[in-house]
Amino acid sequence: MSTMAPFGAVTTTPNGGRPRMNDESTGIEGPRSPLRVVVVGPGWAGEAVARRLADCDRPTVVVGRLDPDATTPPLRGQALDEAIRMLVGATSPDLAIVSLPASASELLQGIRTAFRREDVPERFFPTVEDLLDGVGPRSLPDIDPAMLLDRPSRPLDHDRIRSLCRGRRILVTGAGGSIGSELSRRIADYEPAELVLMDRSEHALFEIDRQIARRHPSLARRASLQDVADPAGTLRVFESVRPHVVLHAAAHKHVPLSEDHPREAVRNNLIGSINAVRAAIATGASRFVLISTDKAVSPRSVMGATKRLAEIAVQREAADAGLGCAVVRFGNVLGSSGSVLEIWSREIRDGGPITITDRRMTRYLMTIPEAAGLVLQAATIADASMPTGRIHVLDMGEPVRIVDLADRFAAAHGLGTVEAMPGTPIGPGRIGVVFTSPRPGEKIHEILAQPGRTLGKTSHPAIRTWDGPVPTAEAVDRLVRAADTPPGTDAARAADAIHAAIRAVDRPEPPLDAARGDAPELEIVEMTKIAGRPRCSETPAPMRGAG
Repeated sequence: MSTMAPFGAVTTTPNGGRPRMNDESTGIEGPRSPLRVVVVGPGWAGEAVARRLADCDRPTVVVGRLDPDATTPPLRGQALDEAIRMLVGATSPDLAIVSLPASASELLQGIRTAFRREDVPERFFPTVEDLLDGVGPRSLPDIDPAMLLDRPSRPLDHDRIRSLCRGRRILVTGAGGSIGSELSRRIADYEPAELVLMDRSEHALFEIDRQIARRHPSLARRASLQDVADPAGTLRVFESVRPHVVLHAAAHKHVPLSEDHPREAVRNNLIGSINAVRAAIATGASRFVLISTDKAVSPRSVMGATKRLAEIAVQREAADAGLGCAVVRFGNVLGSSGSVLEIWSREIRDGGPITITDRRMTRYLMTIPEAAGLVLQAATIADASMPTGRIHVLDMGEPVRIVDLADRFAAAHGLGTVEAMPGTPIGPGRIGVVFTSPRPGEKIHEILAQPGRTLGKTSHPAIRTWDGPVPTAEAVDRLVRAADTPPGTDAARAADAIHAAIRAVDRPEPPLDAARGDAPELEIVEMTKIAGRPRCSETPAPMRGAG
């Protein structure tokens, strides 16, 4: 073993200052030069890493070590950054190997950020504690999405939420999704009598059921593998449990995919919502919550249009049955499956660039826990006496520029951003940003309510309301049948039918009934024959089930 020279909490080999000799074509050292490694962690970890490296086929030499806890006080913050800068300057390493427990997440993120600023890649060597806990290697930091929002999280009235959930049978559709699974985890904490998890994805359902079973082994629960777009199957699930409260989170949420598959968006987002609320009514539920989106406001996309149609269909069904109903709108959710953070993480892992659709784009943003908590809070407010067209809008603060979000996300990885064309060389400690273009159906900016309409207040400061028109049951039925085009309809014609239905709903609004918020029946005569369907002004047929 090489003799190590003292350097405070740092040790280096006498030859630690040799410049790196990298192969120009690969960016890593050639086969004749040993890979120069610095090790971060306690002394025993350095010894363990050194022994493992000695067994590698690739020549490797440990040129320096750093133990952040070897000094009094321990190295943190600027002191840690300075120690790593001096270590890199003294040893010119090709790689840093970090061996610290995953529980030291803040320290790990600081170490990673400091090395990336010095253009030194890092790898992780799991500790014994991590091996025992089943924690695997970490190549990117676990970044708390809340850190990326420049505002505090919204407080919750836990007593009211507990009173909603405790001792009641609660059913969650889409329970395996990002919002549905967080709702399920939170509901389990509030002592329901039974929790029913419903999803059509086998893997997602298995995973959330496993999580709930592990955290709440004594909680009565069941997992139902069921597609909400199947009316008979959905009703059977509801009949088997007769839920008191239903939270309907099942939906297609990806705008581009819904543009390409509009009939599937109608089937899941619209028909599925109708099936769920009708099953809730048929089995005596007292409260129904529909998870909606800010994309339902003046929708340009198929996804937003189907969610807007789902809003009015659910509101009409609930109002006519006397069911307490909350339609809850909010914006993009950071950290959800397929969200921009997940995409950027993969792009950073691949070396960049980060892709952004448009430099002007803004979005209302929330974290998953924040959104789920406020959805439950909105459920406590809802009752059958509210105006029929009432929509609950979560307070998401000011819209966030996606460019700013990308800067913060890159900075959390120790990287700066620079606009660049694909393939353009990027300097140390930076990652490129490439602007593509908005995809079909995407807006540059989202809004919270129809132009000219203001949001009202509720008993909770983070939940506001908007009262819109709701057509009669007959008019809603015609809208649904117009949007739900026959099998085989091409995507363009199906999308046209959906948008024609939306134009009939969200054109300039007639006066509302002051007591209920009902609008006079909307005429839908402008929707002419679509894909072989009769005019919607003709005698309507009973609404079909799944498309």
